[in-house]
Amino acid sequence: MSGMEAFGLSNTILPVAVLLALAVFVPVLTVSSPVMTQQALALGMLAAIGLVLLFASLLFAELYRREGNDIVIAFLGDPLGRSVFFVSRALMSGMFWGPIIAFVWFGRAIEVERRKGEAKVRAKVYGEKPQ
Repeated sequence: MSGMEAFGLSNTILPVAVLLALAVFVPVLTVSSPVMTQQALALGMLAAIGLVLLFASLLFAELYRREGNDIVIAFLGDPLGRSVFFVSRALMSGMFWGPIIAFVWFGRAIEVERRKGEAKVRAKVYGEKPQ
């Protein structure tokens, strides 16, 4: 077989699966579980999005290398252009993992509001201070 296949397990399906998994699991690392404000949640989720974008850029650089391109020479020749190239591919891949991370964010936002409501009830019933 000559050249790189356009759509396949190693160049499309596995990378998309990895990015989907990252969209689900990276927020576990970037957002502390008992987060009590939407602002703290937003900062953690934006960090998760940044990490997924970084990983996706590196993944596309690796796929570029596997096509037979010399990644070091490409970066040395035009570091900004190559970076933009891989980051743009990572951003385009967001059409797959973006909705997943949005659902994760939405679910976590609901949890924050639930915890805040429970803290208000405890404060009212038990005289505890809300966090």
